[in-house]
Amino acid sequence: MENEFIEQEAVEAVSPMDADVQAKAPSKKPKQNLSHALQRQENLIGWLYISPMVIGILVFTAIPLIMSIMSMFYEWDGLRSLFESEPVGWKWFQSIFGGLNSHDYWNSFLNTLVFAIQLPICLVLGFFLAVAMNRNMKGVQAFRVIYYLPGVMSIVAVSIVWQNLFKYGGTIDQLFMKNGATDSLMLLDSRAGAAFTVNLLLVWKGVGYTTLMFIAGLQSVSPDQIEAAKIDGANSWTILMKITLPALYPTIFYLFVTGLMGSLQMFNEPFILLGDGNPDGMTAVGFVYYFFGQKNLGLASTGAWILAFFIFIITAIQMYVDRRKREED
Repeated sequence: MENEFIEQEAVEAVSPMDADVQAKAPSKKPKQNLSHALQRQENLIGWLYISPMVIGILVFTAIPLIMSIMSMFYEWDGLRSLFESEPVGWKWFQSIFGGLNSHDYWNSFLNTLVFAIQLPICLVLGFFLAVAMNRNMKGVQAFRVIYYLPGVMSIVAVSIVWQNLFKYGGTIDQLFMKNGATDSLMLLDSRAGAAFTVNLLLVWKGVGYTTLMFIAGLQSVSPDQIEAAKIDGANSWTILMKITLPALYPTIFYLFVTGLMGSLQMFNEPFILLGDGNPDGMTAVGFVYYFFGQKNLGLASTGAWILAFFIFIITAIQMYVDRRKREED
C-alpha cells in the first residue's frame, strides 16, 4: 500500500509538468509555419527580382550555346529548324583541320596572333608612363586624362579616322610624298603594313587604360620599403626589379590575362580599318562572322568553339603558372 501511495504521488507530481509541456508544444507550430511562409515569400520575391536576368541568360546565353554546340554536327543555314537540317558528323572539323576551309581559318588565326603583339608593347609603355606620372607634379592629372581619352572613344569613329590617315593616297601618304617619297607606303594594302597599322591603333587606344591600372598598382608599393632600400645602397634598377615589379605582379597578371583574352577575340579594329573580306585583316572572330553571314552556321560554330578551346587552354596555363608562383612565394 505504501508503495502504491508513493507511486501515485509521483505521478501526480509529474503530471502537471507534462501537461504544461503538452500545452506549450502545439503553440510552436503556428510560429514555425509563419516563419516558413515568410521564407517562401522572401524566396518568391527574390526570384521575381532576378527573373529578368535569369530569363536573359537562358534565352541569350544558355540556349544559344547549346544550339551552337549542336550545330557543329549539322548542315544548318539558320532559316529552318536545326533538327530539320542534315546531320554531317565531323565534316566541319575535317574542313578546318586540313580540309577546304583550313587555309582561311588558320590564316585568320595567325592574323589574330600577329595583332596580339600590341599586348606586351602596351604593358611596357604603360608601365613606364605610369612610373613617370606617379609623382606629385604640376599638370599630372591632365596628362592622365589625355592618355586615357583614346580608350573611351568610339572604336568605329577612331577606325574610320585611321583609315583616312593610312589608306592609299591618305594623309600619311601625302606627307611622305611632300618630303620626297615617290611611292605610296601601302600600309593598308600589304600584310606587314596591315599588321603595323592595326597594332599601332591598338597600342594608341589601349595604353591609357594600362597606364592607369599601373598607377593604381604603384600605390601599393611601400615608400618606406623603397626608402630603406636606398639607405642600404640599392640603385634604381635594383629597386625596380626587387621591390616595384614584385609589388605590381597582381596588376601585371590581370592585365596580361584579360588583355590576351581580348586580343584573341579581336574583331572590330581590323574589320573596320582594313575592310570586310580582306584576308590580311580577317581574325578568328572575323572568320566566324563571315561564315555566319554566309548562313553556314555549322562551320561558324566550329571555328568559334575551336577558338574558345584555345583561349581556355591558354588561360588555364596562365592560372597554373600563377598558382605555382604564389606557392613558391
